[in-house]
Amino acid sequence: MFGGVLASIVLLAVLFAILKWRVDHFDRTTMISLSIGVLLLWAIPWGIFVIIPLALVISFSSPAGRDEWGKFRNRRIAVSLVLLIVLNSFALYPVSDPVGAEEWGDPIATENPHASSWPASEQYTWLHEGAVISVIHLRTPHTFSPWSQDSSTLTLGVMLGMHDERMRQSIEVMNSFIPGFSIDPDSFWLEEVEGEGEHQYGSESQYVTRFNVKRVDFDTKLATVLIVGFTNAGGELSLLSITRPLTSSQGDVFEEKLVLQYIDY
Repeated sequence: MFGGVLASIVLLAVLFAILKWRVDHFDRTTMISLSIGVLLLWAIPWGIFVIIPLALVISFSSPAGRDEWGKFRNRRIAVSLVLLIVLNSFALYPVSDPVGAEEWGDPIATENPHASSWPASEQYTWLHEGAVISVIHLRTPHTFSPWSQDSSTLTLGVMLGMHDERMRQSIEVMNSFIPGFSIDPDSFWLEEVEGEGEHQYGSESQYVTRFNVKRVDFDTKLATVLIVGFTNAGGELSLLSITRPLTSSQGDVFEEKLVLQYIDY
């Protein structure tokens, strides 16, 4: 929460400073519009991917708006670019440390040296009941809103191939911390499983996505991955990832026991 609040304050301060710097006429319309845009980051699902097109449509929808763009075009473009840079810079702001259920014991890894620095993230990994469990706290630079934070982030991650990269990072962690465990992380890929998008865990409905782990040039799935999203206001998302090999006797693809342990902790 604090990271999002701090980012919002800095964005508004930078906006005001740039619009006031060496100008004869203060662009009041841009100040009000972009201030509203910063506030909408806390409310609009998908954040900047909805706010930016909406703002452009509104600003060009009237003759007066088009006239103002002609008058303040260069400064408005500069302000917009600087705000996007500042917003994305706050994706480097540290996230909180993940926690796991007491039943899982101590994590086998409390850091991931292979993870990228942008956006900021922390990953703790456990081995429990035949499953590899990871809790990931991740910055969401596109939104501070809890609504659709999980689905939008995971959708973007799949589009950018971040899910495969995160899987390889997890394999690297297991190679480093599990004695006798050594496999090539580049020889595996994730196949997304179509599903409902949400699942009921107790009294709460959570966004979920599932994948099959497959080996390159080998069509048979080797393991399953379940990812459950837990949203937070302020631009920090919690993800619970459970990877289970097919050799396990566990038959519940939604891993209700482990997920409820995490929710109840």
